[in-house]
Amino acid sequence: MSKSKIKVARIEAAASSRTVCITFQIERGPVRFQVPIRLSVSDYDDTEMVQAARSTLHRAFVELAAQSQDWKLSAKDMQQLSSMSLRPNARKSERTGTDSARPRAPTSPVKAVKYRRRAP
Repeated sequence: MSKSKIKVARIEAAASSRTVCITFQIERGPVRFQVPIRLSVSDYDDTEMVQAARSTLHRAFVELAAQSQDWKLSAKDMQQLSSMSLRPNARKSERTGTDSARPRAPTSPVKAVKYRRRAP
């Protein structure tokens, strides 16, 4: 039921270094990013590296969640912000972000003419 997917993208070990870099790829809708986790080779067995990296990644996200807790808005707050939008001709789905499958036309009147559909 989760909207996010986290997977191991790659595992790299430099010959001259005593560290291993395990890179996770995180995907949530159109947002994709990678997070590298560096671990010392001497701290963990090869079989434990991914588990240790997952734990480190989890701790990082817990810290981020704690630091951004004050940023969380209620549904009522989000609705208030949406109703204050100053964008001309903005569709409701654009303000709420509910219609992500449909490409959004530009709101500039100059560019909008270029994207209008013509009658058959």
